[in-house]
Amino acid sequence: MYEKIVERTGESSYLTKTFAFSNVEPGCIVEYKYREQFKPRHLYNERWIISGPLFMRDASFSIIPFVPRSDLDPTLYFRTKGLPPGSLPQRQSDKSYSMEVHNIPPVKEEPLMPPVRALEARVDFFYRDRDEPFGETGEQFWNRMGKKWSGELDKFLNKKSVLEQELSQTVAAGDAPEVKLRKIYARVQKIRDLNYEPAKTASEKKAEDIKPDENAEDVLKRNYASGRQLNWLFIGLARTAGFEATEVYLVPRNRDVFTPAGQDISGLTADLVWAQAGGKEYWLDPAALYYPFGLIPWYETESQGVRVTKQGTEFVKSPAGATSDATVLRSAELELKDDGSAVGKLQMEFSGVPGAAQRTSLRRDDEQGRRKVLKNEIQRALPPGSTFEITNVANWDDSAAALRVEGNVTVPEFGSPVGHRMLVPIALFRSSYEASFNAEHRVNPIRFSYRFQQLDDIKIHGPVGFKFAALPSKKSINAGSMMSYEISATEQGDAVEVKRNFTLSEIGFTVDSYDPLRSFFGNMKSNDAVQLVLENAGAAKSD
Repeated sequence: MYEKIVERTGESSYLTKTFAFSNVEPGCIVEYKYREQFKPRHLYNERWIISGPLFMRDASFSIIPFVPRSDLDPTLYFRTKGLPPGSLPQRQSDKSYSMEVHNIPPVKEEPLMPPVRALEARVDFFYRDRDEPFGETGEQFWNRMGKKWSGELDKFLNKKSVLEQELSQTVAAGDAPEVKLRKIYARVQKIRDLNYEPAKTASEKKAEDIKPDENAEDVLKRNYASGRQLNWLFIGLARTAGFEATEVYLVPRNRDVFTPAGQDISGLTADLVWAQAGGKEYWLDPAALYYPFGLIPWYETESQGVRVTKQGTEFVKSPAGATSDATVLRSAELELKDDGSAVGKLQMEFSGVPGAAQRTSLRRDDEQGRRKVLKNEIQRALPPGSTFEITNVANWDDSAAALRVEGNVTVPEFGSPVGHRMLVPIALFRSSYEASFNAEHRVNPIRFSYRFQQLDDIKIHGPVGFKFAALPSKKSINAGSMMSYEISATEQGDAVEVKRNFTLSEIGFTVDSYDPLRSFFGNMKSNDAVQLVLENAGAAKSD
């Protein structure tokens, strides 16, 4: 077996294990088998993944549960999803469970697909304490959990006088409702979020004197907390200000789909705050450090989960993000040389979700590391062989402002000299979805991460003696209210200014939509490749 790092993004590395066979030709069948045997890490997170990336002919699974020592010890249960008909774990005489499956089709991995976990067939094993009710309906289960969570929150916020004192130092009595919420949000985000730091050992916590926070008073006194505790503190201050506020627990849509019937809380890993002030609803995530007021991480938008109430829970779906919540502005001014190469200045601005996502993923890198990742990302969007050197990164510490990256760009073969003419593609940047719609057929639904708008403004100066002989006409593609594209070129003295606008207004599409989407992106690629024509006036005259 060979191990190789295939990609490194920010703080994450992706490792692949590979093996090689000799004399393998098209038409050969490669069959392999493997066995996994391990002791569980803990009692609450064991699963059998039934469907993988390859067709599986035969598979057998078994699990030996924790042996109860008394009636107080937990009992093993399981949930299933997507199993073939007639396939269920069978309890054996020794109290273990086993199951065999045959001819399981693969989960085909495709670009822009839903999370694999939402598509795979699996069995999830879990332990339920003996004192937990058995045979609850879904309504009974979720209301019981909601009351439990509500009680935990009330216990955390039981220091009313502390919250009142903190609120008096944070807001003014005459502030409008939203202004008060914004000030509370800003105050909470000043507290150190331990979830944004590497996990610490017991000795490291002792050296830094980091103790568990039991309530809101501890958080305010020590100035550190977990992400959930920061959201709870926001709720406490909002309630003290007279607003309705509570927590929302969601299944992030980049991981799975919420299925209430499974009575499973393990997937509710995203915390949000729901508040109502001045007759307006707010969905906020103060614990998302680099997200300003009103903006939440994309995977928490349009996600399903539960909102906690005194009576239990309510099933909810978080609101969709707007295209204006995610804007990337790409601008450049290029000088074409006689050989077709181009040099110039390039600037990119990441506003809203893209800027917050960059700051979050690169938060543990130093300035040099951040610049390297940003450079590589921008360089990948340029024509092959291009180089980009960063000269400045602005607004890194201001999450409310656009993250701006400036630098020098060189494109070796941007133009193609043909006799006394030169042909130059109208678009500088390659589409992010260039390879996502190459396949003729599609198996899975299409899911984009978030709605966005991408705005390009490129100025191209021709070489000395060259003039722009022909400019392509303005091109527009509209797919109803789902997405739109427009590109145009106008002459500006000795230069041509190219403006390109791509807006994605919908994120989810069925398999039946694949052909129209493929046609849209194919037409967009063709329009991006349309060429500007420059002519050497002196050479043309001599001819």
